[in-house]
Amino acid sequence: MHDSPEIQATSLARDLMVPADKYPLAIGDCSLREAARLLSEWHIDMHGSVSMPRILLLLDDAGQLISMVRRRDILRGLAPSFLVASISDHPEAMFDVDVDPNLTELLSDRAAEKLRAKAETRVSEIAHPIPAHVVADDPLIRVIQVMVRHDLSMVPVLEEGRLIGVIRTVEVLQEVSEGLTEEDGSD
Repeated sequence: MHDSPEIQATSLARDLMVPADKYPLAIGDCSLREAARLLSEWHIDMHGSVSMPRILLLLDDAGQLISMVRRRDILRGLAPSFLVASISDHPEAMFDVDVDPNLTELLSDRAAEKLRAKAETRVSEIAHPIPAHVVADDPLIRVIQVMVRHDLSMVPVLEEGRLIGVIRTVEVLQEVSEGLTEEDGSD
């Protein structure tokens, strides 16, 4: 069996994370409007790659991590009930509605009106608990274990109980890929 020290050894959560000050956070109970604005305006630049975040982390007034909200949760929260099928855990199920395209066009003004009204909904009404986190000194293999076990695309990184950053699957995959490339010598 071939040992792969590049992947196993030295990468820690703190080395791979997006620092908290470079990731969108909302303090207190903001509206869906504010959550949508934060996620749509924020861009994360890591290692020359720029991307929009998929998840907004919510902190209490003391700065403690309390919950998270995904982009699709915000869209689901904004969608007028007459355009949405029964709420389901399956992300595509909300669009499983057969609506006459002509009717949709006729209702677009009403839908826009409802959307503006729903934008004032508090994000706490649609937020999810944080299922898991890692600590800053956890090794890469622990980060992978937590992400896989809890089916997460992002995991918060804590140090002494405080949020210091997040690790997304993109950073983990990049680190693993680099380790595998170094291992097989195909730079």
